Amino acid sequence: MSGGPPRRGAIGVAASPAPGSRSRLLVVRTLSHLAAAGYETGLLDLTDLPADALLGRRRDATVEAAVARVVAAPAVVLGTPVYRASYTGQLKAFLDLFPPDALRGRAVGLIATGASPAHALAVDHGLRPLVASLGGLTAAVALYVVDGAFPDKTRLPEPIDRQTAALAAELAALAAALAPAPGGPTGGGGAARVP
Repeated sequence: MSGGPPRRGAIGVAASPAPGSRSRLLVVRTLSHLAAAGYETGLLDLTDLPADALLGRRRDATVEAAVARVVAAPAVVLGTPVYRASYTGQLKAFLDLFPPDALRGRAVGLIATGASPAHALAVDHGLRPLVASLGGLTAAVALYVVDGAFPDKTRLPEPIDRQTAALAAELAALAAALAPAPGGPTGGGGAARVP
């Protein structure tokens, strides 16, 4: 990409312990909508990170690079299954490694899946405050999808795909609104390259 400004960046964080999870599929699909809108996207699967370092028992360059990738991205998509009425321990352990206000000026999209509609409020009661504690701004659109809504983990039904498109569109608008003006201060958002 020679010449011109860097493309806008978005990164997805898949926080399920199961590699082929529904929440991961929703994150990947949301990222594909952002890519179609001109974003350079990347996916971070927390199952790929060393567990001891994720739990803070030791330092690891892979985990530090993962934190840096998320902090640098103007748009972040967090996806988690809901267990015991909350997000996964992997997601909490990962975000516990972030410095204070690490997500300030970042647009964050929230995705959760669960066994029943009873846990839908985990998004508003758990994930939104978690992101706010790091200074991030969550999109108003959020996805909570019941597992039975798409039993085939390889394909999204059209109504759910429309929800991922709506989330991507709001994230793009929010990230653009948070980006600093050209030549202005660079502390808030700004374009970032996400490998």
